Amino acid sequence: MTDFPAPLRKEEKTVRDITVFIVEDDPMVLDIHRRFLLSVPGFRVVGTAGNGARALDFLSRTAVDLIILDIFMPEMDGLEVVERLRAVRKSVDVIIISAAHEAGVVKDVVRSGVFDYLVKPFTFERFRAALDAYRDLMRRVQNGQGEFSQEDIDGFFLIRNRKNIRATLPKGLNANMLGRIEELLRNADAPLSADEAATGAGISRVTARRYLEHLVATGKAEMERCYGEVGRPLNKYRLLP
Repeated sequence: MTDFPAPLRKEEKTVRDITVFIVEDDPMVLDIHRRFLLSVPGFRVVGTAGNGARALDFLSRTAVDLIILDIFMPEMDGLEVVERLRAVRKSVDVIIISAAHEAGVVKDVVRSGVFDYLVKPFTFERFRAALDAYRDLMRRVQNGQGEFSQEDIDGFFLIRNRKNIRATLPKGLNANMLGRIEELLRNADAPLSADEAATGAGISRVTARRYLEHLVATGKAEMERCYGEVGRPLNKYRLLP
């Protein structure tokens, strides 16, 4: 996490853009990330790289606030990039954006101390929620004086992040139906599939899956894969305590 700066007098406080470096091996996806970032106030892209080795070379010469980082890349994957940055105590924060969602990978990412983790494909609302939370954190830390309360500290971590995400529903979802899906999961004796949630809520399977995935993305539910004797595994969802 970025070091606490020396306190500034109120009249000396300034707000500068957060500098961002994007690491993504797919040029089209990289351009999407860049355009998303440019549409969110307070962020400035200072460079990009298509693999981990080039990213480390750039970061060894240039200080940035935040890295948008993929995991699976040629030459060096994103987890090794984070590991090397931590080893040299590089003062930089990381948001992972990756298609990887296996339990082992997620556990390694969490242990690496990244700020947030987005699974592809994701909505712009989810991406913006991560950036808004990070920008809020940086401004509060940079402008902070003296000590922080537990409430302040809670605001720096996932509690704040989840509130931001839940406050902005992706296009096409509504709060009433989201509450209905949550209620179905809460009252179910076992995890529900998208088909079961769709039947209970009276909506299509595709729409039910969008609500279920939103609940997973905001930390309110989790998905588990159930394997039968034949066929593809079935994704089932349960509400977290």
